[in-house]
Amino acid sequence: MEKYNNSHYDDNSSLDSQIDYEKTSLLNTQYVKEAKQKRSMMYLTLFNVFLFMLSALTLVSTIFSHPSISTRPAAALMDQFGVFSPAMHVVEYEAVRFELPKPLNSSKYVGITDDVEDAWMEIANLPDQMVSVDDFPKLQKPKDSLKVRDPRTGETGYRVGLEVFNQLHCLNLLRMSTYPDYYSKLWWSDTNDKPETVRAHLDHCIEILRMNLMCFADVNVFTFHELPGREGEWPDYESRHVCRNFEKIRVWANDNAMPFEDA
Repeated sequence: MEKYNNSHYDDNSSLDSQIDYEKTSLLNTQYVKEAKQKRSMMYLTLFNVFLFMLSALTLVSTIFSHPSISTRPAAALMDQFGVFSPAMHVVEYEAVRFELPKPLNSSKYVGITDDVEDAWMEIANLPDQMVSVDDFPKLQKPKDSLKVRDPRTGETGYRVGLEVFNQLHCLNLLRMSTYPDYYSKLWWSDTNDKPETVRAHLDHCIEILRMNLMCFADVNVFTFHELPGREGEWPDYESRHVCRNFEKIRVWANDNAMPFEDA
């Protein structure tokens, strides 16, 4: 009987040990599983941090290795349509509010004074530039186009002019034609030619400006308002526009000016 009791005690002890082992084993398994989950979450977090840092570095690299966003659209658009200009990468955009002088004749571009003439000379009478021999085929022009030699580098290329200055020249000619009594007496004025020559030049300029205005069709809007002392509603042309920075183009044109003598 005693032997039986001892045997029973041993069996219970063995069972308790087995239960303790299984509990320990289960706890260890859960611990290992939780540890693996924590490591997985840590690796996933580190991977996401790595991707974030990589994206940030890529963004910073893109910003510093490329021109400002304001300098890209013109060149990209011209390149897309196979149109080339040596100044295409100079174009930058800026917000400009059109402000009409009050009174209008206070504008430095209105009238017939010497200061007005100087103001127009500064924006409408700029020198020509040059396109290199390598870039010339992009213009899709005949090879017998006029050539010029760059006095600074000795390189020979093709003489070109930026259209904006020809368009401003045309606008200035139209302005001068509104003062025929004054400009017909000036030897240097385009209005001092034969009447048929002046008429042909004016018609040419009207067509040039018409095509340009239609090409760059301005979709900005103007509003209408009542004005003190005037009947009806009058248009307000002082609106905000996105403009090409004219001064940067003018400076580039002067910096890349070609001599009047051709190659």
